[in-house]
Amino acid sequence: MKNTKSIQKKTPASEGFWLWGLSAVAMGVLGGVCILFWYTPRAYKPVRTENAEQVSIYLTHELGPEFFNQVQRDEPFELIIPQSGLNDIAGQWDWPQQFGDLSFSDPYVIFSDRSILLMGTLTYEGVSSVISITALPAMNLDGKISMNIQSVRLGMVSVTTLVTKLVQKAFDNNRSCFDGDPKAAENIQAIIHNEPFDPVFWFPDDRVRISNFTIKQGSLKLTLLPEES
Repeated sequence: MKNTKSIQKKTPASEGFWLWGLSAVAMGVLGGVCILFWYTPRAYKPVRTENAEQVSIYLTHELGPEFFNQVQRDEPFELIIPQSGLNDIAGQWDWPQQFGDLSFSDPYVIFSDRSILLMGTLTYEGVSSVISITALPAMNLDGKISMNIQSVRLGMVSVTTLVTKLVQKAFDNNRSCFDGDPKAAENIQAIIHNEPFDPVFWFPDDRVRISNFTIKQGSLKLTLLPEES
């Protein structure tokens, strides 16, 4: 006599149960990924102004006059830029800044001991997320500055390589914007790829070099050296 095994047939109810279960798992995973990307750090508190045409009072009444008074002396001088002042300047700019399919808005900077945390809203093809860039800037022996970018995150997800590619593409598509300032283009290219750059800048008709800097909790101290145009 042959042994027989009972074969349990799948019923419509059991198939529906498994389909529902798989769908629930898929939706849970998708929801978890979305939460990770759309996470907003508690420290992200960008300055938003009701009057978009208003210029930062800190820039016009404090930083600007101090800079131009000092640079006329043609000797090294120091500027201490508080975190609050820099964020006030950024909050008055025209946002978002569009670069092809990529846009950036609402920046917010935090100075800690030796480190800089830059946050903002990055939008790509209609999808927005808070980007957080952590850097440990340092000056090399040859006077160049390395940003030493430690991490780039969208929400809670590390996306350093992806963002580097997107920013490089946006820069390439808008390279013509820097035709009159090749030095700025060179510095931006170096920062994108986390490479050292020569810290020489124009403000706006005076050329200065950053010869030293110190980052402390809540402030950035720059030592600036005027250079001939």
